[in-house]
Amino acid sequence: MTGTWMATMFRAAALLLLFGGIGTALQAPQSAFAFQERGTAEADTLNGVPIQTGIQDTVEAGAAADTIDVLQQESSESDTVFTQTPGSAGAERRSIADAVNFQARDSLIFSLQGERKGVLYGSGSVSRDENRLTAGVITLYIDRSEVHAQSEAPGDSLSHPVLQQGERDLRSHRILFNYETERGKFDAAQVQIDEGHLLGNQVKNVSRSEVFIQQGRYSTCPPTHMYYYLQAEQMKVVDEEELFFTNARLFILDIPYPILFPFGYVPAGIDRRQSGLLEPSYVFEQSSRRGIGIQNLGWFQYFNEHLVGQSAFDLYSSGSFFNQSRLQYRKTDRYDGEVTVGYSTERGLEPTDPDYTETVNKRLSLRHNQTLSPYSNLSANINLNTSDYYRRNSFDIDDRSQTSSSSNLSYRYSHPENLYNFNVTTRLNQQFSTNTTRLSGPETNFRMRDFHPFEQSGVGAAEPSWYETISMRYSNNFKSEYEFRPIAGEDATISWFEALFDPSLYREATGNNRHVGYGMRHQGQISASRLIPSQFLNVSANLSVNEYWYPNTIRKEFNEEENRVQTIQERGFEAARDFNSSLNFSTTIYGISQTRIGNLEGFRHTLRPSVSLSYRPDFSEEFWGYYREVPSDTLGNTQRYSIFEQAVYGGPGQGEQQNINFSIGNVLETKHVRRDSTGEVQSRNLRLIDNFNISTSYNMAADSLKFSQVNLTLSSRAIDNLNIRMTANYSLYARNEAGQMIDQFVWQVDNRIAQPLRYQMDISTQYSSSQGGFVDPPTPVYGPYDPFNQGFFSPVDSRFNQRPVDDFNSAWSFGLNFSYSWQYRQGQDPRKSAVLDVRNIRFNLTPKWSIQTRIGYDFIEQDLTPSEFNLSRRMVCWTLSFQFNPFGDFQYYFFRLSIDSGQMQGLFQNLPLLNNLERGSSPSGRNPRSSRF
Repeated sequence: MTGTWMATMFRAAALLLLFGGIGTALQAPQSAFAFQERGTAEADTLNGVPIQTGIQDTVEAGAAADTIDVLQQESSESDTVFTQTPGSAGAERRSIADAVNFQARDSLIFSLQGERKGVLYGSGSVSRDENRLTAGVITLYIDRSEVHAQSEAPGDSLSHPVLQQGERDLRSHRILFNYETERGKFDAAQVQIDEGHLLGNQVKNVSRSEVFIQQGRYSTCPPTHMYYYLQAEQMKVVDEEELFFTNARLFILDIPYPILFPFGYVPAGIDRRQSGLLEPSYVFEQSSRRGIGIQNLGWFQYFNEHLVGQSAFDLYSSGSFFNQSRLQYRKTDRYDGEVTVGYSTERGLEPTDPDYTETVNKRLSLRHNQTLSPYSNLSANINLNTSDYYRRNSFDIDDRSQTSSSSNLSYRYSHPENLYNFNVTTRLNQQFSTNTTRLSGPETNFRMRDFHPFEQSGVGAAEPSWYETISMRYSNNFKSEYEFRPIAGEDATISWFEALFDPSLYREATGNNRHVGYGMRHQGQISASRLIPSQFLNVSANLSVNEYWYPNTIRKEFNEEENRVQTIQERGFEAARDFNSSLNFSTTIYGISQTRIGNLEGFRHTLRPSVSLSYRPDFSEEFWGYYREVPSDTLGNTQRYSIFEQAVYGGPGQGEQQNINFSIGNVLETKHVRRDSTGEVQSRNLRLIDNFNISTSYNMAADSLKFSQVNLTLSSRAIDNLNIRMTANYSLYARNEAGQMIDQFVWQVDNRIAQPLRYQMDISTQYSSSQGGFVDPPTPVYGPYDPFNQGFFSPVDSRFNQRPVDDFNSAWSFGLNFSYSWQYRQGQDPRKSAVLDVRNIRFNLTPKWSIQTRIGYDFIEQDLTPSEFNLSRRMVCWTLSFQFNPFGDFQYYFFRLSIDSGQMQGLFQNLPLLNNLERGSSPSGRNPRSSRF
């Protein structure tokens, strides 16, 4: 009993000396320890400091007092954990935040005589604050507050020491670290900084934010595969991100680059929003307009978190150059946008040569979106460019095929209680093929909320009467319009912008006196539904009234000397009114069949016929005063014209309308049923036809050609992931030799019911597979490059037949669209078009080789449509890409071998010889990656 009690006291005293020693060493290294045997009740404290221990082993009485071995079984459930709270005799207790925690999986050995120390074996760990050290073997020097760590055996990489300081890890073969000063020394250490890795033979951590390295190597490649790296005699890491170095050299496959860098700096986050140079590259084009040049030479400027800018140049030996600058701005939940300015000039030969030419292309783009309040918004999308801008400076197929440019500016406001809506819009459209520009706006739209003057609201009210469904609506529109259609077409010397502010230039370019037109339209509508109380038939009526206000009208006069009719603008306010009414009948009919075809059980046909009667008087009669007659020749012939013929909204229509409009909508549905072996039934509704609509009209007031065209539309998604849409237009009347319709039905002249006018069919689908069967092969162990080892280039893989062949089940996706159109032409072959377009084709040839392309084929022209191909290869820290277009008049290719890291990529592309890792050839010399920011 006495022996057991003595052993327990001896064990407790040893632990007290250990914990107290560590705490005193970390807080006051010069203080002494006192140990007295005070019995069981007093053995749980040492100088007033509580003891925390989890040791379950016992030390026999009579054990040597200078060494205590604490052994533990090899079990994860019996790990030895110690927590020591600093404290010393006569001093106040320190905060628990200063506690030092340590543990070991194998064993702990402590020496309490001489220089006190403890050794942790087997996955040892020592932590304090944010510092945590793990290693195979850790030695604690209690008096010096130092920790020495190393692996359990030489070459044992699994037990290498790792020092964690916050988010940074320092790895080394051997670590010496002081918890008080947070300084340390490392042999052959590995440091993670930003997105790169740093290896050094001698590393010294002078503080938490500064690390010094001798004979260091820095690379963004993994440490096991450093295909390129910077090697410097001295390096310094600041704040775990920025790297400074002296006497450095770049190595690629262990081959030194022939230039020595006396000093240098690798900034942190160079690929993030920080100001700096763009990555230029050399280009060459076999053209007198381009020649040798440098591409994408420019600067990226980061002003603040709300504003950034960029400007890039392409310069060529011929004197041609291209510049595109962009300014982007954003404020969260308020506004965002960008301004882009582009300018290019191409010069051929020398200015003194007789065939010297110079072509200038320009572009101005503005995009802005701003939330002014919860009820108002301002947006702008302005695109102004010359006709050849994209064709000369863009590699995007869709951009190069543009024949027009559109811009718009709009402001929208909605009343908080939705009493009315108001918006202002301006639109600009440019047609490059005809050099026609149309500016529409500013155009205002004001619309009141519908209101029901006879509506009765009340709880438990009966079915509303027909007069309670009467609703009234009012809206008005103001519009200005400017159309520039020069007589000379593309050869016009006066631009639309110049003619916009100078009416004389407008008349000179277009030969038209109408410069800018204005007008306002008021619309009032009264409608009522459920005129007949029936649950099978819906009858509704509508009356619409329009009023037009214009500042001027036109008059036509016959010029006998020139034998032609002249149009004259007559200034002065003029108003016009028209109206139309309609009566509508509609119903829904269902047809159900229990027929079973395969897995399809039961069919339902939904038929929605509708008939409407509409009336509009003939406003060309003399009673209304909107139309007039003018002699058209010297023979006494006359023509009737509207004085609002050139107005922005037009005017009241000519001819009486007493139309009967027919429309039939069809929907065909069924149920897809599946039964498994157990008899369980699974069914889902399936629409075979989403909509099949037939419509036409009959004008009872017309003296001839009373039937309009017959229009058919069909849409279906019966097949999964396949969209089908078809339209067809037919005429019921025959035509004469001049191609004009005559008042005679087709079946009276020919054996056909109707004359087809046009067909249009579009079939589109999208398929993808996100499951790939490729297993990424292990990356071979990196070794120094030996130029004399030709086996490196052997066509036979050294690892051939060492691993099974994987199933070819790569991830892929593609979109397919087939478009067919047919248009009738009198006396000529119909105009046809049949194009198969395959877009967004993506798939992997191997686990690291991927292809992306788009390609199409025109069956009528029997030629390929503009296409492009992208081939890329993923490597450990490199990316190889090859883009080319082998078809058409715009053929080009680009080859690029780049580093994944933005930090090192700029260095490689700016060094001589290394910038040749990027090659290209194209008619314009532009690289696709820099055609857009």
